[in-house]
Amino acid sequence: MEIPEKGPLQSLPAQNRSIEAVTPPPPETTGAPSKTAEKDTVSLTERGRAFKAAAEHAHSLPEIREDRVMQLKRELEEGTYRVKGHRIAVNMINETLENNRVLKHIGTKA
Repeated sequence: MEIPEKGPLQSLPAQNRSIEAVTPPPPETTGAPSKTAEKDTVSLTERGRAFKAAAEHAHSLPEIREDRVMQLKRELEEGTYRVKGHRIAVNMINETLENNRVLKHIGTKA
Protein backbone atom coordinates (compact mmCIF):
# COMPACT_ATOMS: atom_id res chain seq x y z
CA MET A 1 0.00 0.00 0.00
CA GLU A 2 1.27 3.42 -0.90
CA ILE A 3 0.38 6.54 1.16
CA PRO A 4 0.17 9.68 -0.94
CA GLU A 5 2.22 12.63 0.21
CA LYS A 6 -0.38 15.25 -0.72
CA GLY A 7 -2.45 14.73 2.44
CA PRO A 8 -5.97 13.63 3.28
CA LEU A 9 -7.73 16.06 0.94
CA GLN A 10 -6.29 14.53 -2.20
CA SER A 11 -8.99 13.26 -4.52
CA LEU A 12 -8.93 9.61 -5.46
CA PRO A 13 -8.98 8.46 -9.08
CA ALA A 14 -12.47 7.65 -10.33
CA GLN A 15 -11.75 3.96 -10.85
CA ASN A 16 -10.92 3.51 -7.14
CA ARG A 17 -14.18 5.00 -5.88
CA SER A 18 -17.13 2.81 -5.14
CA ILE A 19 -20.60 4.07 -4.42
CA GLU A 20 -23.24 1.74 -3.13
CA ALA A 21 -26.92 2.56 -3.17
CA VAL A 22 -28.28 2.55 0.33
CA THR A 23 -31.98 1.88 0.74
CA PRO A 24 -33.59 2.89 4.00
CA PRO A 25 -35.11 0.10 6.06
CA PRO A 26 -38.90 -0.27 5.84
CA PRO A 27 -40.85 1.51 8.59
CA GLU A 28 -41.65 -0.54 11.63
CA THR A 29 -45.24 -1.61 11.95
CA THR A 30 -46.34 -1.56 15.55
CA GLY A 31 -50.08 -1.36 14.96
CA ALA A 32 -50.16 2.28 16.10
CA PRO A 33 -51.20 4.90 13.54
CA SER A 34 -48.27 6.45 11.74
CA LYS A 35 -47.63 10.10 12.56
CA THR A 36 -46.64 10.76 8.96
CA ALA A 37 -50.07 9.62 7.78
CA GLU A 38 -51.87 12.24 9.89
CA LYS A 39 -52.56 15.58 8.26
CA ASP A 40 -52.74 18.93 10.01
CA THR A 41 -55.81 21.01 9.33
CA VAL A 42 -56.60 24.66 9.85
CA SER A 43 -60.07 26.02 10.44
CA LEU A 44 -60.75 29.75 10.35
CA THR A 45 -63.50 31.43 12.35
CA GLU A 46 -66.04 33.62 10.59
CA ARG A 47 -64.05 36.66 11.73
CA GLY A 48 -60.85 35.10 10.37
CA ARG A 49 -62.49 34.40 7.00
CA ALA A 50 -63.76 38.00 6.88
CA PHE A 51 -60.29 39.30 7.68
CA LYS A 52 -58.76 37.10 4.98
CA ALA A 53 -61.30 38.32 2.42
CA ALA A 54 -60.65 41.95 3.38
CA ALA A 55 -56.88 41.46 3.12
CA GLU A 56 -57.22 39.83 -0.30
CA HIS A 57 -59.44 42.70 -1.45
CA ALA A 58 -56.95 45.27 -0.16
CA HIS A 59 -54.13 43.55 -2.04
CA SER A 60 -56.16 43.64 -5.26
CA LEU A 61 -56.58 47.44 -5.11
CA PRO A 62 -54.09 49.64 -6.96
CA GLU A 63 -51.33 51.24 -4.90
CA ILE A 64 -52.07 54.66 -6.37
CA ARG A 65 -55.61 55.94 -6.78
CA GLU A 66 -55.23 57.55 -10.21
CA ASP A 67 -58.67 59.19 -10.01
CA ARG A 68 -57.79 60.94 -6.73
CA VAL A 69 -54.37 62.02 -8.03
CA MET A 70 -55.93 63.53 -11.15
CA GLN A 71 -58.56 65.34 -9.08
CA LEU A 72 -55.91 66.85 -6.78
CA LYS A 73 -53.75 67.89 -9.75
CA ARG A 74 -56.73 69.57 -11.37
CA GLU A 75 -57.63 71.41 -8.13
CA LEU A 76 -54.01 72.58 -7.71
CA GLU A 77 -53.80 73.81 -11.31
CA GLU A 78 -57.15 75.63 -11.02
CA GLY A 79 -56.27 77.10 -7.62
CA THR A 80 -59.32 75.54 -5.99
CA TYR A 81 -57.51 73.14 -3.65
CA ARG A 82 -58.08 74.07 -0.03
CA VAL A 83 -56.28 72.63 2.97
CA LYS A 84 -58.76 71.34 5.51
CA GLY A 85 -56.98 72.22 8.76
CA HIS A 86 -59.73 70.79 10.95
CA ARG A 87 -59.47 67.39 9.25
CA ILE A 88 -55.70 67.38 9.62
CA ALA A 89 -55.94 68.24 13.33
CA VAL A 90 -58.57 65.56 13.99
CA ASN A 91 -56.48 62.92 12.19
CA MET A 92 -53.35 63.92 14.13
CA ILE A 93 -55.20 63.63 17.45
CA ASN A 94 -56.75 60.28 16.51
CA GLU A 95 -53.38 58.91 15.45
CA THR A 96 -51.78 60.05 18.70
CA LEU A 97 -54.56 58.43 20.74
CA GLU A 98 -54.19 55.17 18.81
CA ASN A 99 -50.41 55.22 19.26
CA ASN A 100 -50.87 55.74 23.01
CA ARG A 101 -53.31 52.78 23.17
CA VAL A 102 -50.78 50.55 21.39
CA LEU A 103 -47.95 51.68 23.65
CA LYS A 104 -50.09 51.06 26.73
CA HIS A 105 -51.05 47.61 25.43
CA ILE A 106 -47.42 46.57 24.93
CA GLY A 107 -46.35 48.11 28.24
CA THR A 108 -44.26 51.01 26.94
CA LYS A 109 -44.57 54.56 28.21
CA ALA A 110 -45.18 57.33 25.70
